[in-house]
Amino acid sequence: MNKKTSIKKLFTGLFLLLALAMTASCSDWNDIETVGIDNQHAQDQNPELWARYLESLRVYKKERPHYITYASFANGIKSPVDEGDFLRSLPDSLDIVTLANAENMTSFDREDIPMLQEKSTRVLYLVDYAQKQPELTDAASLNAWLDKAVATATELNMDGFAFNGILNYGGSEAEQAAQKEAAKQIVSKLSATGKLLVFEGDPAFVDAADLSKLNYLVLNTADIEDAVRLKLHVTAIITTYALPKEKVILAAKIGLVLDDENLEPQDAVLEMTNRVVSLGPLCGLAIYAIGDDYYHAQMDYQVSRTAIQTMNPSM
Repeated sequence: MNKKTSIKKLFTGLFLLLALAMTASCSDWNDIETVGIDNQHAQDQNPELWARYLESLRVYKKERPHYITYASFANGIKSPVDEGDFLRSLPDSLDIVTLANAENMTSFDREDIPMLQEKSTRVLYLVDYAQKQPELTDAASLNAWLDKAVATATELNMDGFAFNGILNYGGSEAEQAAQKEAAKQIVSKLSATGKLLVFEGDPAFVDAADLSKLNYLVLNTADIEDAVRLKLHVTAIITTYALPKEKVILAAKIGLVLDDENLEPQDAVLEMTNRVVSLGPLCGLAIYAIGDDYYHAQMDYQVSRTAIQTMNPSM
C-alpha cells in the first residue's frame, strides 16, 4: 500500500466518522421537545391595571356621550381558522355586537360572550325573520321560534335582541297585513323581556305604534353606493316615520365603496362616519361583515378602529 492510498483511506474514515457525528447531532437538534409557554391574560399580568382599563371602558360606553358603534358579526364558525373568527378578538371599543348567526352558536361563541360583556360591550341575539319568514307560516310557529330565541338569550345572559324583516310592497293587502302582524308579534315578545331591542332594515316593516319600543333603528343603507342617494334616503325615512335622530344608526359594509358628492369612490365605512354627523347628528354607525376587516398589516380591524376614532376622537 503506498502513502497516497493510506492517506486517502484515512481521510475517508475521518469523513465517515464526522458524518455519523453530525447525523447524531442533527438528530438531537430535531428531536421534538415540549416547551412550556405561559400565555398570561392581561388581567393576570397586572390585575389592577386591567381593572382600571375595564372601568374606563364602562365609563366611556355607559356614561360619556359618544357616537354608538354597532357591529354585525358572522358567528357560528365550527372550525375557526384564525383569531378573526372569534368574538373575543373584536375591538374593545365596540358598543354593541349582534350575532348574525345566533341560531347556530358554537361553544366558542358561548365562551366569548362574557369576555365582551366584561368590556361593557352589549351582545345581541339576531332574530333573522327576513331569512326565516318562509318557514313561519302562522302565529304559532312564529311564537315557538321566538320562544327559543328568548330562551337562548336568557340562558347566556345576553343583553338583548336585534330583528329584521322585509315588507313585501308588491304583495297583496292580505300578505302585507300578515307581515305587519308578524312584526307586532316579534316586538311584543322581545320587548317584554325588558332587554335592548334593535330593528335592522326599513322601518315600514314595523307597526308605527311599535317604533317607540325600539332602542335603536339600523337603517338599510349598507348597499347604497353614492352620497346623494344616501342623503335623500335617510332624510325621507326620518321624516316619514318621525324617527328620533338619537335612535337612528346608519349602516355600512366592510369592503364596499361609497361615492362622495364629487363621485369620488371612498371606503364605505369610513365615508359613512362623516354622514353620521352631517345627516343628523345621528346616533352612530353599524358595521356589517366586520370579520372581513380582521387582518391588516398595521393592526387588526384597522378600518373599524379608524371609524370609531373618527366619530369619537377623544375616546
